[in-house]
Amino acid sequence: MTLAVDYFDNDINLVDDKVFTIEIENKKYFFRFINDLYNLSSNNYIEDLNLFDNNKEVINKKIHVFINFLDFDFNSRKYSNDLIKYISKNLEDEERNDLLKLYNKLSSYYNKILHKMDLPLTLDTIDINNIIKNIKVKIDSKNDLLNNIFLLIDLEKILNTYNILVFINLKQYLSQNELIELYKYSIYNQVNIILVDSQSYGIKLDYEKKLIIDVNLEEFML
Repeated sequence: MTLAVDYFDNDINLVDDKVFTIEIENKKYFFRFINDLYNLSSNNYIEDLNLFDNNKEVINKKIHVFINFLDFDFNSRKYSNDLIKYISKNLEDEERNDLLKLYNKLSSYYNKILHKMDLPLTLDTIDINNIIKNIKVKIDSKNDLLNNIFLLIDLEKILNTYNILVFINLKQYLSQNELIELYKYSIYNQVNIILVDSQSYGIKLDYEKKLIIDVNLEEFML
């Protein structure tokens, strides 16, 4: 997969055995790129950013940008909807039937209560997806930053919600050893991640492919 940025000399080529990191020392350039990524993640059309897979443009670009590492929003509507589909798909027939029987008992009792009311009330027809949705399953976050990112990767591996996960200034919070563990985990699980930072950290780490853009907009690929 390739993310082509019109105002970069180099394309962002995502390969199976490396994690792509971008370090932009020019503040205006950094803001421009982050702003474009954020707008793209909000389903806005961005002329300067194009995503390709096997040389074919990806029309529905699903990019998630993470800036606030105190709130990963694991229970966002997008994750919740995909989780409902995942649970429904993986229910066995017996489990599905048992859930419907239990719900029918509950709805029968609830209907008796509704019939006492002075209004013409009744329950809508419910399918298994409605039941799962109404039970309100949620994803528990971790107390550690790296483990929360591992959880994001686990979600992406299973749910395939996004094409790319982008982390902004993550290197400020993780040690080099933690970064390498993150790279290995994303590569092992075949989940595309990109790190974008507002300063240069020098030589590249193991499992890292790095683009440095200095204050004069000179580009260096490591």
